[in-house]
Amino acid sequence: MIKSFLAKRKTIVIIGIILIAIVIIIRPCSDKSEYEYDYGQVSIGDISRTISTTGTIDLLNPVSILSQVNGVVKKVHADFNQRVKQHQLLAIIDAGDLNNEIAKMQKTIERLKIDLQNTEKDLNVKRSMYKENMISANALQLAENEYKKMQLSYSSVIVDYNNLLQMLRDTKIYAPISGIIVSRDINESDPVTRNKRLFLMVDDLKNMSITVSIDETDIGKVKTGQPIKFTVNAYPEQMFHGTIKQIRFNPINRGGVITYDAIAICDNSQYLLKPGMTAIVTIEVEKKQKVLAIPNEALTVIPPTIDMFKLDKNKKYVWKKKRGDIVPIEIQTGLLGDSYTEILKGNIKNGDKILIRVRKSVSIK
Repeated sequence: MIKSFLAKRKTIVIIGIILIAIVIIIRPCSDKSEYEYDYGQVSIGDISRTISTTGTIDLLNPVSILSQVNGVVKKVHADFNQRVKQHQLLAIIDAGDLNNEIAKMQKTIERLKIDLQNTEKDLNVKRSMYKENMISANALQLAENEYKKMQLSYSSVIVDYNNLLQMLRDTKIYAPISGIIVSRDINESDPVTRNKRLFLMVDDLKNMSITVSIDETDIGKVKTGQPIKFTVNAYPEQMFHGTIKQIRFNPINRGGVITYDAIAICDNSQYLLKPGMTAIVTIEVEKKQKVLAIPNEALTVIPPTIDMFKLDKNKKYVWKKKRGDIVPIEIQTGLLGDSYTEILKGNIKNGDKILIRVRKSVSIK
């Protein structure tokens, strides 16, 4: 019986040793890292390449109405946001003694006109006398010079008189176009000088311009006619659209960074955009439609089994899922878009699964 007990005990000990050995052997296996693979799909679709930047919304073709006289604002007939018609009276400026100056100038003109007539009569008399040899050629020349001098004086006064009349007309400010008053820069009784802006207006606000800042590294990709889309802080959920119309050559140094301005025209038919708003702009610099494409991640992923294959470092490969495994496929690429890359050549087709990500997971038991 004792022998039987010892035999059983020996058996239990052996079994225990075996179990411990199994645990020791299995534990490292349970801690071994395993790889999980994520796949993307080869597809046929559109690929676009964009540039992200900022811009400032402004008026399209604004018209500044300037004062042409010095004076004081007598009356203002237009206000902010008012729609006016061409030739509509907007304001009146009191130019002070302008009317008195015009009246004085009219009297001066009447006097000079009489003097000019008398000088002309004298010249005609001198010409007749010269023909009769009653005066010398020098005397005739003096008469002719006096007449020319009087003509110049009369012409000069007429010019000054016309200028005064124009100034009088300029005291009334009319709308040069039909449109909307965007800014009124005067109030009644304000003093004004020549070339001071009185009003700013546009023909309509259905279209706006955007001055877009382009970094020097991207300016070579931007062309006129390219579409843009943008958002503004006031309407973050709404997407607006426009088109690049001009690229300016003038460089701008912003803190050591060289940028160039591009001007885009955008639709504002809903009248939501206002001058001065900051736009977050995306410019579509290149696009291809209905091409074979793969996710960009497929070009950068490196599987753990890569050393099993002798790949040419000068060629491009993607990893195609095949019968539960992955195999390298040599490819030639075209347009590199924001999210997808065009495939020009390679043994892949629409619907194939392509490796885009490898994740390392550790399972501990």
